Amino acid sequence: MDKQARYQSIINKTTDMAIDRRFVDLGPIIGPELPDWLENRVIYELYVRAFSPEGTFDAVTARLKELKEWGIDLIWLMPVYPIGRVQRKGTDGCPYAVKNYFTVNPEYGSEQSLKILIETAHQLNMRIILDMVANHVAPDYEPLKQYPEMVLRDEQEEPIRKIADWSDVVDLDYSSQMTRRHMADILEYWITEFDIDGYRCDVAGFVPMDFWEENIMKLRQIKPDFYMLAEWESPRLHENVFNSTYDWTLYDLLLDVHHGREPANVLQQWIEAKSQVYPRNSLFLRFLENHDKPRAAHTFKREAIPALAAFLFTIDGIPLVYNGQEIGAEHYASLFDKEPIRWNDADTTLKKTYKNLIHMRKSHPAMASEHFTFLQGGTQRQTMCYAKGTRSELLVVINFSNDTVILENKDACEHLQSGSILFSTNDISVMKNNKMKLLPHQAVITLKT
Repeated sequence: MDKQARYQSIINKTTDMAIDRRFVDLGPIIGPELPDWLENRVIYELYVRAFSPEGTFDAVTARLKELKEWGIDLIWLMPVYPIGRVQRKGTDGCPYAVKNYFTVNPEYGSEQSLKILIETAHQLNMRIILDMVANHVAPDYEPLKQYPEMVLRDEQEEPIRKIADWSDVVDLDYSSQMTRRHMADILEYWITEFDIDGYRCDVAGFVPMDFWEENIMKLRQIKPDFYMLAEWESPRLHENVFNSTYDWTLYDLLLDVHHGREPANVLQQWIEAKSQVYPRNSLFLRFLENHDKPRAAHTFKREAIPALAAFLFTIDGIPLVYNGQEIGAEHYASLFDKEPIRWNDADTTLKKTYKNLIHMRKSHPAMASEHFTFLQGGTQRQTMCYAKGTRSELLVVINFSNDTVILENKDACEHLQSGSILFSTNDISVMKNNKMKLLPHQAVITLKT
């Protein structure tokens, strides 16, 4: 199977809308330079409304040291702007229905309290990126009173949207120069006034590429190490603009492997296929949950989470943790009403697992390395065995299934017996004849000595 057919056959397994399914081979190209500060970090997605009972910037600031000690030093703040009231969903409205881009949601606090949050984070050597919703605004977006031409309209001059279910927003019209100037001003505003470190761009593929290309270059003239993350999956976004894009396909493949619909080696096939056609420097966002997906502890079941997390933390890309994921939260916080995370119900064992993986990733660069060696004979239907790093210094063995399996692999057994164990969800059982026993959802990471 050639490169295109292999890539296409895998990406067609997923149905998410935010994926560019047109094949393009940009593997020989070098994408935008990655900020030095990004190396081996993990993104923590934080929803201010749900993060604390208060739902304020001050409450986030008060816990920054705790997050830092836990291992988090890169925080993505979901939209912090005032929320529209026209066609609002729920009592409090969706943060992605923006009423004004040049100030903050008063329910969260003041502009000064957000500045203090960002300044405090920087003092702790933490970075803050903001959610930027460049595709749409609330129907009562304040500048539309003066510039109604900024949004798409139908033949009756009524505002419209691409996604019918998003009834609390209307889409911006990028054929209008006013829209482009306005959004360009917004992108610069949050850097110059708040000193943010990057943007996570909502449904970035719906916004014209030439707008991103023109304006992100200007942002990097202001702040050369500015980080850009796109909620979209496409090699094209990495060519000139974005450092990171979502790996929606990997998420769906993990679901398929977890439920036994696909063998584990489909994960290997996707990692290899994607690395061949995306520009070098591409850093993929990889996750078990986010605010658009159900809680991982509910979807994958809690007993499977450590092995799945071990997989995500030992492949290249940048792992995402959505606030509450680290404690095994199963309740999905509403985007439309205030539902604080129930921190008192924390699974402390799971939180310790994530903490260990985060600190290991920082201590052992091989975990994030693009250098894989998938061991021959190391993959049965629901297991994976691979070495990581330029010297294959790490060995990772994972059983994704609900069953105990016997895995036969000489190199893996020798590595397990002679190496230093960095992480294991259960005791390791190495048997005779180069065989090992893996318990259900067992993951082991060892370091060559």
